[in-house]
Amino acid sequence: MLFDGVPARIQPQPAGMPLIPEKGETSMCLNRRERGNAFIEFVLVASFFFVPIVLGLVTVGISVIRSQQVTQLTRDVGHMLAKGVDFSQQGNQNMVVNDLANGLSLQANAGNVTGSSTGNGVLVLSTFENLTATCDCPNAGHTVVVDRIVIGNNTLYQSGFGNPAYIDPTSGQVANYSSDAGAIADNLSSVISLPAGGLAFMCEGDFAFNDLGVAGYMTKLGAFNRAVF
Repeated sequence: MLFDGVPARIQPQPAGMPLIPEKGETSMCLNRRERGNAFIEFVLVASFFFVPIVLGLVTVGISVIRSQQVTQLTRDVGHMLAKGVDFSQQGNQNMVVNDLANGLSLQANAGNVTGSSTGNGVLVLSTFENLTATCDCPNAGHTVVVDRIVIGNNTLYQSGFGNPAYIDPTSGQVANYSSDAGAIADNLSSVISLPAGGLAFMCEGDFAFNDLGVAGYMTKLGAFNRAVF
């Protein structure tokens, strides 16, 4: 409708009378508000859904990388042990902790070969010998632990291959391995077969990734690996 040639919807309103929007204008305002509310709701819901997924993917990715590092670490240290590197020496232990195990929270020993109770990782280095049946000793014909060195937190893991009664705290040598029943490690045959008089060198590594745990979602992340030469 026109009043004096001017559309009615833009005619001046009498003083004191509130402006009443057209039906189409009201609908447009409501649609904008609804779209804004829907967007806010989506962001809130998505944050609760996607954020844990992203955090989980990042955590798993870092855990996989560290697991590969643990595998490589045990192989390298085990190979060095087989080549004759003396890990009872503090300098060699420090090399492992500071270089090979960098980022794994492996703590160096304080002048011993029995480990400590600190840190998030441990390496157990063992040397085995398959005593001949003619050695004229109580453990003849058995595989025994002749040397064991622990680097790192000894509360995390203890080797299941032999449990000697006494290990020299400075050299790692097992006393009386030819007669100590606890030194027998015949279950080593499940890992490697030794001929009579043969030697085997093992490095076992157990590491906890405590800094990667997500409460109520992923806990007790870590890695274990064993290398035998």
